[in-house]
Amino acid sequence: MTDPIKEIAAKRSVEAVYTGGTVRWSANGQKLFSTCTNVVKVIDLEDNSSSYTIGDPEDELRITCTVVDKNRNRLLIAYNNQVIREYTIPLDPLATKPELARTWKTMHLAPILVMEFNEEGNLLATGSADHIVKVWNLTEQQCTHTLKGPSVVSAILFGRNEKLVVGYIEGQLHLYNIMKGAPKKHVMTWNNHNSHITGLLQVPDSRVIVALSRDQTMSLHETETQETLRVLPLYESIESGTIGHNGNLFTVGEEGVIKEFVIETAKLVRKKMISSSQLDHISYDVVSNRFLVTSAEQNLIVLDFEDLKSVRQIVGSHDEIYSCCLLGKGETYMAVGSNTSEIRLYNTKTLDCQLIRGHTESVLSVVSPSWDTSILASCSKDNSIIIWRLVTSSEDIATLVPLCAATGHANTVTALAISNSGRAPFLASVSSDCTIKLWGLGNYGKMKEAKIDMEKGFVEQLPKLTCSSTMVAHGKDVNCIDISESDALIATGGMDKLVKLWQVDTNKMQLGIAGTLSGHRRGVGDVKFAKNSHKLASCSGDMTIKIWNISEKSCLQTITGHTCAVFRVLFVRNDSQLVSADSAGIVKIWTIKTADCESSVDGHTDKIWSLSKNHDESEFVTAGTDGRIVVWKDVTEEKQRKEDEKRREAIEQDQTLTNLLTQKRYSDALVFALTLVKPYCAYKVINSLMSEETPEELSTAIGRLDSRQIEIILQFCVKWNTNSRTSLVAQRVLFEIIHTIEPDQLVSMPGAYGYIESLLPYTQRHMDRLDRAKQDVSLFNFVWKQMRNAV
Repeated sequence: MTDPIKEIAAKRSVEAVYTGGTVRWSANGQKLFSTCTNVVKVIDLEDNSSSYTIGDPEDELRITCTVVDKNRNRLLIAYNNQVIREYTIPLDPLATKPELARTWKTMHLAPILVMEFNEEGNLLATGSADHIVKVWNLTEQQCTHTLKGPSVVSAILFGRNEKLVVGYIEGQLHLYNIMKGAPKKHVMTWNNHNSHITGLLQVPDSRVIVALSRDQTMSLHETETQETLRVLPLYESIESGTIGHNGNLFTVGEEGVIKEFVIETAKLVRKKMISSSQLDHISYDVVSNRFLVTSAEQNLIVLDFEDLKSVRQIVGSHDEIYSCCLLGKGETYMAVGSNTSEIRLYNTKTLDCQLIRGHTESVLSVVSPSWDTSILASCSKDNSIIIWRLVTSSEDIATLVPLCAATGHANTVTALAISNSGRAPFLASVSSDCTIKLWGLGNYGKMKEAKIDMEKGFVEQLPKLTCSSTMVAHGKDVNCIDISESDALIATGGMDKLVKLWQVDTNKMQLGIAGTLSGHRRGVGDVKFAKNSHKLASCSGDMTIKIWNISEKSCLQTITGHTCAVFRVLFVRNDSQLVSADSAGIVKIWTIKTADCESSVDGHTDKIWSLSKNHDESEFVTAGTDGRIVVWKDVTEEKQRKEDEKRREAIEQDQTLTNLLTQKRYSDALVFALTLVKPYCAYKVINSLMSEETPEELSTAIGRLDSRQIEIILQFCVKWNTNSRTSLVAQRVLFEIIHTIEPDQLVSMPGAYGYIESLLPYTQRHMDRLDRAKQDVSLFNFVWKQMRNAV
């Protein structure tokens, strides 16, 4: 694409869909209701475009928990002001958002932490941090029980025969009889646990309940006989559990493993590693026969029941994103490095995400070479670099397999760059240890996929790249690096306010000093070589962008316009334009020749750390501290086409109106002007009607209007009446409307009273002005007559 960019617009974005808390299945097993701070995100597992939000994102209230009834046609949301909102979930999957059915204040004294329905769905129990459980009859809309406990409520379960079991964070279990007229509400206390009760489950076709705890045990209790059947060790701090259709217990906890147990004996049937972090919640959907697991890193993982294979992974919240990179054939995948140790690999079409484990700390940079888009290099705060290959399975599920690693930097590896040619491929890296290193990739094509044992050190098991050259690059941390199109030069920028140039001997794979570019007054955030000219762009914390002549090592141009630190810059459109991003989340488009800002877009709410483009520069990707990934597209041509279309329509409409006025078809012209909502055109038509010799023409034209057109012309009258030059037309139209249309019909219009209220003040002013003019004329006549009589 060669046409200059004038406008960009967000094509789509990847935003937070889960920030911790509860996640519920929909009735058909295709949607998830996930908590995202102050709203509920409805995630469509089959079609991402069908996802939507329940609630107002601007609402200051925070969601504490949610619940869906057993039929899954009602969603209840509890907020931190102890208010519950009930939404009706439509049964039709094509229907739009759930509707708010009712809202009520629970009178709890602290946030509601857990809510549960009974089997029939007519009773709701709410447990709070105020140690109280309230039971609500939703049919009669009243609170039937208030049950005071020993500590904060952590789990609730409706048992058989109108029993209620409540678990507390100190490990107690209370059994309540909530039958109407029961002589005693609290019937039993079980003290088999000494830590947080994290789950209560009903064993199918029995009166036995299972209690799970963080004390690494589970207990079985009979709700009728009130006896404890057994307490069994699970050898893991359990966070959540569910019962599958085979009657076995599935648990997740601190080990990041899903485990299947026989309930009666706690015999371990199978287990599978799901995440390197703790797993917080698991739920089973019998319709789709799948598990939903949430991790402590706020990721959602959908698993198949039979083999516990991951069917879908959704990143709930990215936290802070440092780098994004498009890769794969047709750029169908995007690697994301963020404030976690995993690389997030997105399918750009479906937005399905795979979590790739390898690094042990935050991933700061991911890059892919143009000569082989199946290769990816990543670097991290763990001081290491890993080379990956993108592999796609027959089921179109992609993953990254490790090929080799590079170690040698003594501190955080901050940025990477890969050569633009595959003839003598190399990787360059910079670090907080102030050095630049060169790594040869000559044998990358022969590298085989490494077999990794995830229990052992990841990087230590990989073949190692050999560093061919190391140079001390800057006096302070090095922030950025880029390689020229010819692979002959490397540019680096650091916190010492300098841009350094380095020669690359690709035969010996050695670095040499090529020069220093000074002029920035703050640390350099990014450097980029022009593709087809001897220019280099750099941006800095001093809020400027500088264009340098590489040959003469001089500054050609300083572009100002950003109001805060500029972190990223890109050459586009054959090096004639720049795209820049700053710490306030602003993206700007610049024309280099004139230093004019063509467009400025508020893309993020915080710092933008990543700015990249696709191969034809039709799309750009930004990401940053706010955790959002935004895909921008060039809409210059589209906007120009729309403007041309509007201009053509306006010319056609003006010509049509002129033709109608020339032919003296005033009634048709008035209808035409009102249909297009053109106040000035309507004013011209009414002026023409008023200047006609037959005054009834205006009355006839207004009589032909329908109620919607009458309402539009009244809106015009309100505006015209505010100006003394156009008030005559407004008053005349109002006169004709009052005398042509029945009063009942006029009053029945939705905004009738509003129009009258708006017309009255200015009408009074016009009357006062006319009265004063009349008095002035009378005085003038009197004086004139007196003067003539005197003569």
